[in-house]
Amino acid sequence: MEEKVHRAIAVVGLGSVLPDAPNTRTFWENLKAGRYSITDLSADQGRWDPELYFDSDPLAPEKTYSKIGGWVREYDWNPLAWKLPIPPKVSEALDRTQKWSICATREALADYGYPDRKLDHDRTAVILGNAMAGDQHYMTALRVFFPEFSSELEASPSFAALGDDVRAAIVAETHAGVRDRLPIINEDTMPGELSNIIAGRVAAMFNFHGPNYVCDAACASAMAAMNAAVEGLEEGDYDAVITGGIDGNMSASSFVKFSKIGALSATGTRPYDEGADGFVMGEGAAVFVLKRLEDAERDGDKIYAVLRGLGGSSDGRGKGITAPNPFGQKLAVERAWLHAGCSPATATMVEGHGTSTRVGDVVEVASIAEVMSAAGAELGRVPIGSVKSNIGHLKGAAGAAGILKTVLSLHHKQLAPSLGLNNPNPKIDFAKTPFHVNTELRPWDDKIGGVRRAGVSAFGFGGTNFHAVLEEYIPGRIAHESDSKSTVAVPGSASGGASASAREAKSPLRGSAVIGGRSKAEIAGKLDALTASPPRPPSAEDLA
Repeated sequence: MEEKVHRAIAVVGLGSVLPDAPNTRTFWENLKAGRYSITDLSADQGRWDPELYFDSDPLAPEKTYSKIGGWVREYDWNPLAWKLPIPPKVSEALDRTQKWSICATREALADYGYPDRKLDHDRTAVILGNAMAGDQHYMTALRVFFPEFSSELEASPSFAALGDDVRAAIVAETHAGVRDRLPIINEDTMPGELSNIIAGRVAAMFNFHGPNYVCDAACASAMAAMNAAVEGLEEGDYDAVITGGIDGNMSASSFVKFSKIGALSATGTRPYDEGADGFVMGEGAAVFVLKRLEDAERDGDKIYAVLRGLGGSSDGRGKGITAPNPFGQKLAVERAWLHAGCSPATATMVEGHGTSTRVGDVVEVASIAEVMSAAGAELGRVPIGSVKSNIGHLKGAAGAAGILKTVLSLHHKQLAPSLGLNNPNPKIDFAKTPFHVNTELRPWDDKIGGVRRAGVSAFGFGGTNFHAVLEEYIPGRIAHESDSKSTVAVPGSASGGASASAREAKSPLRGSAVIGGRSKAEIAGKLDALTASPPRPPSAEDLA
């Protein structure tokens, strides 16, 4: 069956660095095997020391009651061997988020076939999601603020009672210990830590000249970045884009602050289960190379899946800035399927946000179920799951991890198990929804209208929501439809107009008028009306 869409986007390259998975192939094998990549933090990981920050009492001040997470312990990092211009001194100053973005992009480009398969460097963008930068800036901040602690120590009466030499020795020895343990601060420090340079570093390393920037939409950051990336492709701003999400913020500070909200689990991640008691933080990167489908088919690219549409929303006013709001979530889902031009009832997989929180899971399932049920989805037909059951909640990169799982599922025509479901959450009546939680690896045989199709959600702190619609790639199924509107550009200094391509129409036309219409006859009529009555110069009243 041939289907027409205005713009369909092809996923033509994959790269990732994830817990227990230094590359995408390993990640998929882990998903199929049902691998659970959540572990305790140990002091020898080189992160933070649980002895200093952990306390099982949730009320203990400045402590975290959780020390479990989805940790990236292994990844390939050898920029000199890769012939990337990153000297060892600069490499030492890079936050792991910047390193992972380079690693994942390098894998995605190689998967695409680059450099043998060409990309136009001038028309390749880098748009990535990240919400909290990384860990390194916390460490250098401790070094900067040492004088604050030293000053408080010196002002204490007990310290003042010590001899001058002893006081000086204590301060000097403590300062030396801090300097030895924490990263040095030099000209490479700030660029190595800034969130925006996660994208900038990728653009610089691979010499891409399209726009580069980072989107922050909390837990929906990666999907917000992909939404912006798709808009640029649709508008013809660039021809390829590196997009996805990166999160490496697993600092003691983040654990302590999330603990004070009561958001974390100390026991594990179990989306949609009655035992869900909070989310488990994870970290990593998932990156995609995207092109317009018509361009990818023309160029003979390997196409993993087709991104049909994305939709975003804000919760607006609700119970609280961090509380999930079903109204906003439903809007995002509805808008994504509207953008895709497909019915939500055609989905045969949903990759949920599924954070394993008592309230969040219930609200999410109810929101998506309402949209899909209204469209006519059958009860119990659609498998739902969450990659957070495997690797934890990647925060700003969570949406990218969910999309990566979905793309791989579409490509391999298999449904990977969602873990941790022993007894479904009693507040979710799955029997009255289109969903069942998929708990085993099985073939993805169900396809409505001859195509496998999926929805993916990412809902963020602060009331920001995104949903994406993806489908399997079937050669020739989608016919590329040029814009139904014709456009004529009329330079002010010329007597007539000339037709322009979509790319040319995006170029600035100083002193020009752009006349649009659904037919050449309509445009000609508007042009005649314009030229018959030349505009008069503005009067003083017009400018008042």
